[in-house]
Amino acid sequence: MASADYDTLTEMYADDVVFYTPFRRGDTGVAFIKGFLAAFHRAHPGLTASLHDEFSNADGTKVTLRMSIRWHNTGPFMTFPPTGSEGVESEIHTFRLRDGRIVEQWVGHNTLGLTRQQLTDWQMPLPQDEQDPAPAIVTVQATPVEVG
Repeated sequence: MASADYDTLTEMYADDVVFYTPFRRGDTGVAFIKGFLAAFHRAHPGLTASLHDEFSNADGTKVTLRMSIRWHNTGPFMTFPPTGSEGVESEIHTFRLRDGRIVEQWVGHNTLGLTRQQLTDWQMPLPQDEQDPAPAIVTVQATPVEVG
C-alpha cells in the first residue's frame, strides 16, 4: 500500500479479482486495483501505512488484516479536488485467495476522517446495492423483545 509496488500487485492479484469498498462495489481486474492505488497516492502523496494485525483461516484461502493509513489530501482523487484534510484511517481488509492469489478484496473503514471527506467534501454517492454477493453462512432474524 505505501510503496505502490505495481509489479508485486500483479503477482498478488488474480486477473479476475473483485474489489469492494464502502464507496466502490464489484470493480474487477488488476488494472482497476493499480489505478485505484495510483489515484490514492496522487491524492495523498507521502502517505504512511502500518500493519497492526493479520489472520488467516486454517487452509489459507481467506486472510484478514488490520492496518492504518496516515494521509494528507493535497492532490486530486479521481474527479475530486484536494481538500487539505488529513488524518489516520483505520481499516480492515479481507481477502479471498485462489491458488495463492487474491481473487476478492473487501475494505472496511473503522475511523471516519477519510469517510467524512468522501461523504461531505466530495459528496461521493454510496452504492445502492448493499446485498453481499457471497451466500450467507447462517442467517438469524431477531425476535422482538419488549424493553422496559
